[in-house]
Amino acid sequence: VATRSREPAVGPRRARENERIRGRGQRDEFRDDVPLLVGGGMDREEAENDVDDEPIGKKILGFLECAGAIAKVVILLFIKMLLLPLMLGIWLDLATLSLFDKTWSERIDYAGTDLFGSVFLHWVTGITFMLLVTVSVLQLREVAHPDILARVIRPQEPQPDLLGNLLQESGATHTKRVLLSLGIYAGLLAIHIWLPVRLLLAYDMGKYLPLFQPKFWHILMPQIQVPAELFIFHLCMLGVLEKYKNNIGELQHHWLLFMGNYLGITNQILPREVGQFLLVGTLPVFKEDATPSQLRNITLNSPEDGPSVEDANDDIFPLWNNLLSETDLTKRQDLIQSSIHKMDRLVLEDIQVRTTGTTQRDGKRLLSSHAYIRLPSASSTSKMVVKTSNDAASNLMPTSIGPYRLKQGVSPGLLKGAKVSTIEVWREEVGKPIPRPPEGWDDLGVGGAERHGRWAWGDEQLSEIENSVAVRTPFFNDPAANKLGKAYTLIKLVAKMVFLLFISWFAISVLLCVVINAPLYTGHFALYLLRTPADCVHDPLAFAIGVLLLCPFVGAIAKLFAASNNGIRGVFSLLLNWVKSFKPHQTHEKMKTLSSFFVLWLVVCPLQLGFLHSSFFVGIRHSSDWYAHVYTLLVNWGTGTLLLNSWAAMCYFHMFTKKFWADIVVGDGQVNADNEDQGIDRVGVRQGGMNNPARNAGRDHDAEGINANEPRKFIWQGKQGAIAHAMESIKALVLGWEWDKIDKQALLQDCALPVSKHLAISCGIPIAALSIELVVPLAKVIGRQIGPTAIFRTFAIVSIVVDFINSSKHSLQSWFQAAHGIARDDRYLIGEILLNYSPQQASS
Repeated sequence: VATRSREPAVGPRRARENERIRGRGQRDEFRDDVPLLVGGGMDREEAENDVDDEPIGKKILGFLECAGAIAKVVILLFIKMLLLPLMLGIWLDLATLSLFDKTWSERIDYAGTDLFGSVFLHWVTGITFMLLVTVSVLQLREVAHPDILARVIRPQEPQPDLLGNLLQESGATHTKRVLLSLGIYAGLLAIHIWLPVRLLLAYDMGKYLPLFQPKFWHILMPQIQVPAELFIFHLCMLGVLEKYKNNIGELQHHWLLFMGNYLGITNQILPREVGQFLLVGTLPVFKEDATPSQLRNITLNSPEDGPSVEDANDDIFPLWNNLLSETDLTKRQDLIQSSIHKMDRLVLEDIQVRTTGTTQRDGKRLLSSHAYIRLPSASSTSKMVVKTSNDAASNLMPTSIGPYRLKQGVSPGLLKGAKVSTIEVWREEVGKPIPRPPEGWDDLGVGGAERHGRWAWGDEQLSEIENSVAVRTPFFNDPAANKLGKAYTLIKLVAKMVFLLFISWFAISVLLCVVINAPLYTGHFALYLLRTPADCVHDPLAFAIGVLLLCPFVGAIAKLFAASNNGIRGVFSLLLNWVKSFKPHQTHEKMKTLSSFFVLWLVVCPLQLGFLHSSFFVGIRHSSDWYAHVYTLLVNWGTGTLLLNSWAAMCYFHMFTKKFWADIVVGDGQVNADNEDQGIDRVGVRQGGMNNPARNAGRDHDAEGINANEPRKFIWQGKQGAIAHAMESIKALVLGWEWDKIDKQALLQDCALPVSKHLAISCGIPIAALSIELVVPLAKVIGRQIGPTAIFRTFAIVSIVVDFINSSKHSLQSWFQAAHGIARDDRYLIGEILLNYSPQQASS
C-alpha cells in the first residue's frame, strides 16, 4: 500500500514567514523552525522590513477584499432584515387599502407628515407577517409525515458563525434564497390576504369588522406614541411566538387529524406509531423446499430488470436473492408485495397472527434483536461472512424493509417429521397518531435531530421518534393496478387534495379574521362597560384588553380539546359524562356555602362595584324611566363583574408585587425566590435574620405560644392568598365534584364576605351622606351648591381611605415600628461601639 508522508502542522505566523522566505527565493522548502517571537534585534528589524517591502498593490487588494466583505454583509443584512420586511409591509398595505377606505395618496401624505412612523409601521407589519409564515411553515414541517416536507423544508439550525456563513456562500446562492423567500411570502400573501380582501369587498363585509374602522386617541404626539406602541407590539409578538409557537403546531396537528379522518388520508399525511405486526405469509429459505406453484408464481412474476448477484446461491429461494441484490427500498417493497400477492396458500386466512415486536435502542420496532438475516453464500455455506458496506457482498438481508419485517422460522415440511427453514413476512399495522410537534424540537443548543426529536435534515442521524414512525401509506398503493384503476385513484386523490386545500384556506382566512377582530370587539365592549367616551377609545388598548379577557376562555377550550381524542364529539362526550357524574352532597351545609359564595361573588359584589364606579366616574343621574333603571342596573352589573374578576386575576398572579414586574423586566428565575411576598408587607419579615435577635426572639416566643393570640397575617395575592384558595376549592368541585374541598373559611370568611363588606362600606357611607343631604336643610343647601356627584365622590374617597387604614393597621404598625427603629439606630447607635451585655459586670 502506497503511503504518503504528512507534513507537520505549522502555525499561521510560521506559514506567513515560510511564504515570505520562499517568495524571496532563499529556500524552496517550508520551514518549521521559525520562532514565533524573533529573539534578536536584527531578526525583528528584518521581519518589519519584509512587511514594509510588500507590494502596494497587494495591500490595496487586501483592503478592497475587506471592504468588499463588509459591504457584502451589510447589503445582505439590509436586504433580509430591512428591505424585505418593508416591501412585504407595503404589499400588505396595498392589498388591504380598499378595506380601510383609504387611497395611496393619503398614505403618501401620512408618510410626508411622519416618515419614521410610516416606515416603522410597514416594517413591523412585514416582519410580523414573515415571523408568522416562518413559524407556521416550520411547525407544519414537524407536524406532517417526515416523508412529505422534512426533505424539502430546511429546519431552523444554530448559527454560531453567522457572519462567516454569509461570507462563505456566494452572491448567487444568497440571491436564489432571497428570491425564493420573496416568492413564497408573496404567494402566501396573495392567497391568504389579497384574495380574502377581495371577497370581503365583494360582499361589503368590511364595515362589520372593527379592524378596518380603526379608532385612535393620541395622548402624546403621534410621532412619539405610534413608534412606541409599534415597538411594544413587536416585542410582545416576539415573546408570544417564542412561548406559544408549539400551540400553532398542535392546532395544525388537530386540524390535519380531523380532515384526514374525514377524507380517509390520515395514514398518508400524518405520522403514526407502529401498533403491531400482522403475519402475511412464510416462504422457504431454500428452493428445494418450495412447492412447484410457489416457484412458478415467483418466476413468472419476478421483475425482469432486477439486478443480479455475482455470487448468488442457486439453492436459495429466488425472492431472497432478488432482495439481497436490490438496493432500492421501493423496489424491495414491490418485490415482497408482488410475491406475497401470488402466494395465497401461505397467508393465514382463518387466524390472523399478530405480535408487537421489540423496540430497539434507536426507537426502531423489529421482530427480534437481529437487524440482518445471514443467507448462505454461493461457494460455501460455512464461509465466514464479514459485514461490509455492501449487504449483498456480505450475504446479509435486512429484517426491516419498509413496512415489512422478516423473521427466521421453522415450519413442518412435506415429509412427516421433516422441518423446513423458512422466513416469515410480517407487515406493519399503524397505531395511534404521534402528537406533534415535540417539546423543545426547535432548541438551538447542542445536538441535532437525534436529541431534540425533530425530523432529520440531510445526513443527520434519525431520532428515536422518527425511527418509530410507521411507513407512510403511499397514495398509489397498488402497483399492479391497471391504467383505469390508476386514473380513478388519481382523480379521487386530486379531488381530496383540492378539497383539503380549499377548506384549509377557508379555515385560515376565518381564523385570521376572528383572531384579529374578536379581541377588538371584546375590548370595545369592555371600554363601553367602563364608560369610556367614544373619542377616547384607542384600538391598540382595546386589542390588548380583549386578548387578556379572551385568553382564559381560549385556554379552557384548548384544554377540553386536548383532553378529548375525538374532536368536537369528544368534547361533547366529556361534558355529558361530567354532567352524569354529578352527585349532590349528603348534607346541605356545603350547598349552602357554595350558593352563598356564588350569590355574593356573581350578584352582590358586582352590583356594588358597578354602582360605585358609575356614581364616581359618570355621576349620579335621576331618571323616572324604569327601562333606564333596568338598563343602568345591567350595565353596572357588567362593569362590576369585569372589574371584580380582573382584580381577582391580578391578585392570583400577584401582579401588585415587585417580584412580578421584576420577573418581566429581568426575566424568570433572575429574581430571588425569597422575595415572593404575595402582596403583604415584608418590613417585619425583613427584620432580624441570622444577626437580628429581635426576629429570632420572636420565633422563640411563637414556639412557646407567647404570640399565639396575635391575629394571623391575611393575604390576598399569590398561590397562598385568599383568591387562590377560593379558586382551588371551586376548581376541585368543577373538575371532580369533590364536595369535601368546599371550605366555608376559604370561600366566604376569607374571600366573598370581606370583599362584600369593603364594597358595602365604600357605597354605604356616600349613600348615607346623600340621604342626610336630602333630610337636613343645611346639608340640602350645601348639596345644591356643590352637587350630589361631588358629595358622593368626596365621601367615597374618605370612606375608602379610612377603610384601607383600618384594614391595614397591622402593616402600618409594622412600618411605623421599622421607621422608629431606623431613626433610633441612626440617632443612638451609628458610630458607637457595642459591647455584649454581661450580668456579672452589671452586678459589680
